[in-house]
Amino acid sequence: MNIHSARPDRSPEAIAKRKKATDQARAANIRQGYTHDPVLEAANAQYVAGEITSEEFRQQMQARFKRA
Repeated sequence: MNIHSARPDRSPEAIAKRKKATDQARAANIRQGYTHDPVLEAANAQYVAGEITSEEFRQQMQARFKRA
């Protein structure tokens, strides 16, 4: 992925790399007691597909837990 690109790389290789990363993170979280979170999984799917950047993913998660 070009770090200067506005949108994530949507090539099959880039998607596979992001999927592997999210699968590994999920496995680590499961070992720590993670239970299914549909909002997190939806954001993961968007990230893997290249619909959002890692920064947009981070912002979504921060906004979700931000106190009003």
